[in-house]
Amino acid sequence: MIAHPQVLVLWIGLLTAALTDIRDGKIPNWLTVPMMVSGIAIHAVVSDPAWTGLVGCVAAFVLHFLLFALGVQKGGDAKLMMGIGACVGVAEMIEATCWWAILYLPVGMLTLAVRGRLGNLLAALRYTVRRSLGQPAGERPEPTMMIAGPTLAVSGFLANLTDWLEGLLPW
Repeated sequence: MIAHPQVLVLWIGLLTAALTDIRDGKIPNWLTVPMMVSGIAIHAVVSDPAWTGLVGCVAAFVLHFLLFALGVQKGGDAKLMMGIGACVGVAEMIEATCWWAILYLPVGMLTLAVRGRLGNLLAALRYTVRRSLGQPAGERPEPTMMIAGPTLAVSGFLANLTDWLEGLLPW
């Protein structure tokens, strides 16, 4: 049984984000905005301190907007991290970010395999290597983007189930 309503919002949001990103290649605002608002509102009513959700959301915005601005992360991914921060606070959002950094490549590759796109990624890699060596590379393959929703979901679940940063951060 899930003890806190904000954790229920988190888990439903993460699962929905993973599924919609796999299906559509996007994490929609209709999911992330209510996740942020619900997390902040629930913390305002049941948490001590009441600002835990707001600070988590703002901290995620600062960190993940930078990653978005640098082109490392898409907007929906950054907003999902804001939803994570709103639901579980700063420390767990940072932990989810660490998990995301560790898991992005393996979970991303698995997602490509499930979607039947791994062969295209390997063709693009062969094309790039041949071209860099000055060899005939043939026609450039269609670009293949790894989606982050499943990785963010796994990262959020793991951060919620573990306490790497417990006691290391002042909040």
